[in-house]
Amino acid sequence: MKKIFASKISALVASLMIISMLVPVLAFADARIENVNHDTNTGDVTGSVYVSDDVYSELNDKTMVPVYVYGPNAVEATYVAEAVYVGNGYYEFKYNTSSVPCVTYQTLYSVTGQVYGDQITPNSSYCGGGGGFPWFPGTGNIIDANGKVDSAALIALFETNKNATITSTSDVVTIPASALIKGETLTIKLEDGTSITLPIAALKLEEKAKSLGIELSALEIKVELKKLTGDAEKQVTDAVYGIGAKPLATPVDFKIIAVGGGKEEQYHNLGVYFNRTLPVNGAVDSKKVTGVVFDPATKELSFVPATFGTENDKTIATLLRNSVSIYTVIQLDNVSFKDLANHWAQEDIETLAAKLVVEGTGKNMFEPKRNITRAEFAALIVRSLGLDATATSSKFSDVSSSKWYAGVVATAAEAGIVQGDEKGKFNPNANITRKELSAMVVRALAYAGKEVKLTDAEATAALAAFTDAGSLGWAKGEVAAAVKSGIVLGQTSTKVVGNASATRAESATMVIRLLGNAGFINN
Repeated sequence: MKKIFASKISALVASLMIISMLVPVLAFADARIENVNHDTNTGDVTGSVYVSDDVYSELNDKTMVPVYVYGPNAVEATYVAEAVYVGNGYYEFKYNTSSVPCVTYQTLYSVTGQVYGDQITPNSSYCGGGGGFPWFPGTGNIIDANGKVDSAALIALFETNKNATITSTSDVVTIPASALIKGETLTIKLEDGTSITLPIAALKLEEKAKSLGIELSALEIKVELKKLTGDAEKQVTDAVYGIGAKPLATPVDFKIIAVGGGKEEQYHNLGVYFNRTLPVNGAVDSKKVTGVVFDPATKELSFVPATFGTENDKTIATLLRNSVSIYTVIQLDNVSFKDLANHWAQEDIETLAAKLVVEGTGKNMFEPKRNITRAEFAALIVRSLGLDATATSSKFSDVSSSKWYAGVVATAAEAGIVQGDEKGKFNPNANITRKELSAMVVRALAYAGKEVKLTDAEATAALAAFTDAGSLGWAKGEVAAAVKSGIVLGQTSTKVVGNASATRAESATMVIRLLGNAGFINN
């Protein structure tokens, strides 16, 4: 039988206080360590290791896992923990730390580049303190109490894991750009679960250094994850209560700032979606809660793509957006419309309304059978992607800057979601057809990072059930992609009816499928 663990020891040798770094590495690609727990009373450390059964079909019943425990300057102890296979690709391991003479020490594992650090503080009266979290052996603390990141330690961490995580006790973290550029992403996490994941390439560090007139070595990136207090928090809370919702998280102002040469430049839109997390008060119904961004200028809240899960028995919201700002989580209960009772799209529409994606038409009505215009659907798509409708110039001759839809149409065009006709017109007030709607949704899915590409043969196969597929014309490929993605189901089992005008209900159901497909809401 195949042995699923291969222990490797890598050494990082430097001078004086820099010691050898001994890290056991699980040598296979699809593996991870989960649920590590330390019992401070008994000294027992338990956890589990997962290795994909798809990749490794033969599993040993038992294997030995070496575990290295690091103190401030050296390896304090080495354990060989027996990992027992418990099924479904999982091994469980256990070892005891009660004999280690150190108040604070760090266990490091590496699963093919994913470093797992577990700070442990056993009860011991004769040890000195020291060591912060996270700790990386051989390089000192990665981050100090003031949020200053050590360059050498971060570079060493990126050598092990290009998508690294560091935990900070400070809500302001300063990172040397010369070290940051060595990774792909860096997640900065506070102890309560608040975090932000930096998409490093999108920061364009070398370009930013040039714009500040400095060398990369002189550039620092300052990241702020500051909880709002006082009047600033009250503004957000008032906005939440003002729409009949209730706040579920303390609002946090996330900022990314380039610092150097005595100057600062704040990042705004990074052009890619990236994560930030917020701890949420209590358990939630994912259909009634949503992440929101607060605009200090307008005092308004807008939808942010967000999913909800648990971590260490806490509810954590993961918000995805391409820019930094003030974010929180809200719950909007009892959203309903009088004309949706027993309607086939009722649940989807009410979910989107609770997430501030769709609105009624007045007098507690939604009018699900009413047609939707191209401009209205462009606005719906822009809102569902969490985009700022700040673009002002339009490439369409029939979109006047004075119209309500000018910003959303320009933003959708900039994102590649909408296109005009051969005369350069958008036709904003025309009813959108089902095939046009499908095309916009598929382009929106691509913008969200889930592009669906089909060959001609695959497109034909995806549309094989529909007898009217031949009428789709230019939209055949995009409708096929929408069908393949499960976004378009057809008006009947044999008719796609691509040239018919779409209704508000059909638009809402396609948007909620888009969000689920993109991972922007819980399915």
